[in-house]
Order: sequence, then structure tokens, then C-alpha cells
Amino acid sequence: MMPDKTSVIYSQVDVNESDVTTWELPEGAIARLGRGREPDFDFSPDGQYLAIGTSLGLWLYDLAELSPIALWEIQRGMVGCVAFSPNGKWIATSNSDNILKVLDIQNGVCLTKVESDEYITGLTFSPDNQYIAAAYSRSSKVEIWYAETGEPVVQFTADTEEASFFRPISFSPDTRLIVSTCRFNTTDEGYSVIVWNMESREQIACFSAHTKWISTICFSPCGKFLVSGGEDGTVNLWDVNTWQKVQTYSDYGDVYRIIPSYTPDGILRAAIINYDESAPVTISVCDLESGEEIYNDQVWGNTVQFCDADDWGNFLVFSNGSQLAYECRHDFINVWTPEYPYKRQFTHSPISFPASTHSPKAFPTFAVFTDDGKTLAVKHHHEGVVLWDIASRRSRPAITVESAGKNQFLYKTESGKLYVASIKDDNVMLWEVDGNGIPLIEGTERKYWSAFPALSPTGKLFAYADEEGNIKVWDVDSGNQLYELKHPLGQSDDDDDEEDDTICDLQFSFDGKILASESDYPCAHVISWDMERGEEIDNSLSDNAATRIRGRLVFRHLKPRSREVVHISHDRKYLSSIGNNPYLYDVKQNDYLTRFSLPKGLEDMFWVAEFSMCGKYFAAGTWWHEGMEKMVICLYEVETGKQIATFKGHSTDVHALAFSPDNKILASTSYDGTILLWDLTPYI
Repeated sequence: MMPDKTSVIYSQVDVNESDVTTWELPEGAIARLGRGREPDFDFSPDGQYLAIGTSLGLWLYDLAELSPIALWEIQRGMVGCVAFSPNGKWIATSNSDNILKVLDIQNGVCLTKVESDEYITGLTFSPDNQYIAAAYSRSSKVEIWYAETGEPVVQFTADTEEASFFRPISFSPDTRLIVSTCRFNTTDEGYSVIVWNMESREQIACFSAHTKWISTICFSPCGKFLVSGGEDGTVNLWDVNTWQKVQTYSDYGDVYRIIPSYTPDGILRAAIINYDESAPVTISVCDLESGEEIYNDQVWGNTVQFCDADDWGNFLVFSNGSQLAYECRHDFINVWTPEYPYKRQFTHSPISFPASTHSPKAFPTFAVFTDDGKTLAVKHHHEGVVLWDIASRRSRPAITVESAGKNQFLYKTESGKLYVASIKDDNVMLWEVDGNGIPLIEGTERKYWSAFPALSPTGKLFAYADEEGNIKVWDVDSGNQLYELKHPLGQSDDDDDEEDDTICDLQFSFDGKILASESDYPCAHVISWDMERGEEIDNSLSDNAATRIRGRLVFRHLKPRSREVVHISHDRKYLSSIGNNPYLYDVKQNDYLTRFSLPKGLEDMFWVAEFSMCGKYFAAGTWWHEGMEKMVICLYEVETGKQIATFKGHSTDVHALAFSPDNKILASTSYDGTILLWDLTPYI
């Protein structure tokens, strides 16, 4: 019989409300799709709960039910570190604004709030619950406060070492010592462990530990040993009395990361992530003394992309030698605990990509509604295209074929059809969404850093460029290549200059008769191509042609600033600019229609905009800058320039906006990894 596990966690939401897309929504929003990027995990001491900090906020999950029971810290979001206190009464968080908080989980009250001038990358409580300690990303100091009051206790700074970006910290079981890590200032390859004494307030040891980044340090329950695990694939055991190495564990294959942890009764285990380019990625748990493998999971195919150590995406936690949680393909969380000694999986962010893909950096960058308004198609950075059903708020991948690859691009034609271009290795394919799973076009020699592929608004032509400036144009209906065009690339006079010129943009005109290509080194160079003849148009872009090109190419007759962000309405009647001098421009009348105001102090922060399908409304959104807590989205009437609504909800940059065809919903995508659906019916 399972013990009674009545939740003691305070929740602002009804835990019986299963639709988490409605939890803690900002004013004006009707749903939130996704639960935030780049999770950090921690288990509660009793094993009942898992805390997940994301760019959205702090999620708390009940591990018996594998379901969320609370969502906190959404006022700012951008949670970077989380840590439970040993007594299970408090939980600490830090965010990208360098703010540390200690929360009482039984009533939701913030006990402690500390503002720092640096980004916190390591966070831990002392075993006696008295202190909270933090390590920082760019300095070699460790700060300690009283956990319940936030009163400063001591600040330690390493004598001779430089900081490494991610710095684990740990107290000894008797709270007498605290250890952290630093990088040798004499070499790029050495990392060391630093030990301070809490009573004398002095550094008492500093010793070389690993040749690469140290991911974990912790003390044995008896306090006699310190263990460290590094990206060099080794675990080192140190005698606390002499600080001499007494044991090294290694030879675990191609190790991406190894994380040692003691069980409460003193058994040393390690979670090991094995990864190379020719084999699947596995996560295993091993008893280091006996070599016995206790757990093994093949997580991703060999196309996995892990974040670098300096990115410190903490997608895995291993604690008490027996509690394991890790993110899988951005949408699932896998857990393994003593009560359930097998893999259990639950959906955290329901964004389903093909099984071979994973990126902790995935976030939505572009969105468009289908003509019936029932589906929202969303493209993710360096990832797949996802189709969200608006009614059920469930998602599915737009292309399920494994050969498509993970790097995908989304298009909607004037007829309302959705297409996806995908890139895998150097191959380019074009697919019709909800088609027969067979690519319409298969091309080669498209390098990763070339311009995004382009599909004409008519859906008739498809183009992509290689790194040499060659542009290949295909007929979509026949699947045949029509032209290969040559865009001359600039050359640097400096032999040491590593910045090679490439085609940075490809755009079709609205009628598909013109293709524009742009390179930007040593200065912007735009060429227009006649798609009926496959030839360069004389005298580059004419003023008339320029008004018909999508995207960021220069509109000469408007005399914009360099790289001015210009948007075009779907009916092609209006242009807009949201720079320092925001305006709407009537293309037919060849004159300014109106100028509109942006919120004071945020004029330079509006970089994302979109017209409604009917052309009557216009929305603009901000990117983050220092001091902002929530990003602003403004809604305007086109003809009058009147601002009719303001929404605030995302914790960082707004990347795309999309109106539903009936103008009832505005969708906004953000770098925070979420999509918000805003209710426009009170305003339109």
C-alpha cells in the first residue's frame, strides 16, 4: 500500500483543472501553448515532487501522478536555477535578472529576495537549512546568505583562479566547508576545486581536478570524501583531510557528461551521458565501486545536438544516487526513482518533433493560421514545424517522415496551402503539409549557413542557395530544376578575415515573377532575377519591383534607414515601419497613411509586427531590454493609427505574431519557448 502523499505545496491554480494551457494566464490571453525553455530540475528531499524551472516560471510536479500541481514565479519568469531545502519546506530560484528568491512551498510566500549584479549559475542550501549559497557565471566568488531572512553571511573569492561559466557548489554535511569550481588562469584546459572554511572564512584548499569542465561536486554522507565529475569522462574521489586524490573512475566510453552522487547510505553512483557521432545517445546509472549498471536508456538518435558547457543547459539532474530526471526531445521528461525503479515518462512541453531530434535551444520563431482558423502552424528555431489544434490545444509534427531532418521552414501560399522545406546534411526537400509523405522536390549542395530556402507566394517556384552564391530555382508542380543563377559574392582584402560572404536572403515578389537575392559583405548587395527568363534584371531593383518584395530588402522610394524593419499587409495595400519613426504607408497612393505611437521608452524595442488578413489591423511586439519584466504587444487600427489594445505576457523577446482569419485570436511566439493566444473579441 502506498503511503499517503497529500500535497503540502501551495498552488494558486485548481489542481483538478487538467488544462494547464489556462494556468496563470496574463490578462487578455485565452491559452498558453508550451511550458518554457531550458529546464533546470530538483527533487524534493522526500521524493514526492519534482521542481522544473523554465523560461516561463517554476513548475512543481507530483511524482506519484506525474502531473503538475503548481506554477510559480511567472511574474518575471526566466528561471535559471532551482533547489529544494533539505527539510523540504523551501525552494530557491534564481532568474536571468540576477534575482534570488526563497519560497515557502506551504503558503507560496517569498521569504527571501536578494538582487545581485551577476548571473547565478550554482545554487544550494546548507544541510542544516540555515544558509543559501550562490555561485556566479563570470566571477570566482561564492556568496552566502541566511536562507530565511536574506541577510548576508559571507562572500568568498578565489585567490588565483578565473571563473568558469557553470559553477557547481556544495556544502559539507556538517556545514563547516563549502566547495566550488574554477578554471585555471594559466591554461584553457584545466579546472580546479576550491574549498573554503565557513568558520575561519578562509580559502583552505585549491587543487587541480579535471582537464575539462567540472559538472558536479558533492560530499559523501560521512563527510570524509569529496567527489567530482567532469566532462573529461572521469570521477575523482578526494580525501577531505588531505585533499589528495584517492580514487579515479574512468573508461566509460564516449562520455558527454558524468554526474556522481551518493546514496543516503554512502554508495557512490554516477549518471553517465554517452554520445558520439556514430551511435545513439544513452543515459545510464552505474555503481562506481562494482561497475554494475543499474539503469540504461537510449534517448536520442545520433543526430542529437547538446548545448555546449558554456550554455549550461541543465537538462538532467541526478541526486541521492537514486533520483534521476532528464528532458527528452524537448517535449518529454523521464524520471527514475526508488519508488518507481524503471523509466517513467510524462509530457512537459507538448511540442512533438521527429524522434531523432532534440535541442534545448528550440523556440518558436514563426506562426501562421490555416484559412479555416482551426490550426496554428509554428516553426521552431533549428527544429521542426508543429501544427497546433486550436480547439484541443494539442500538437503534432507537420512532417513525420524521419528523412526530413530537423531543420525545417514553414510557408503558406496565397491559396492557403502549407508547405515545409527541410534540410538534412546538405540535402533540401520541399513537402506539402498533410500530403502523401513524399517530397515534392529533392535538391543537394545546400550548406547550413546559406540563406533560408524561399517558396514563391503562388507556390509555383522554390529556390535555395549554396555557400558559393549559386541559386537553384525549381518548378514545384513538375519537381524539375529550372535555373541555376550566380550571385557574385564579395571578397575580403584581409587574408586573416574569417568572415566569408554568403547569400543572406532570398525573397520572391508577391506574383512570383521576381526573385531577389542579397549578400551583405562588405556591404549590402541586392540582385533581382526575372523568373520567366531566368536572368538578372537590368539596373538591379526598380522602385516598382521593390515595393513587391517581402522581407527586409531595401525599399528605395521610402528612404528607410539601413536594415529598417518593413512589413507588408496581406492585401499588399500597406507598408509599415516600426523603427524610431513608426508609420503606415499607402502603396497605391504612394504616400504616408498615418504615423502611430509606441509606448514611451519602448520605441526602439518594437521589432516584430504583422497585419491582419483583412488589412484592417496591425500588431507590433517588443524584444527584451534591461529593466523589462514582460514584453509588450500593441494592437492598432490601420486607417486611423489608433492603439486599441495592449497585451503583456512573454518573459522575453516576441519573435512572431499571427492573426486568425476571423480576427478573434492573435497568436504570439517568443524566445521563452511559449505561444500565447490573445482574445481580440473585446477590441475588434
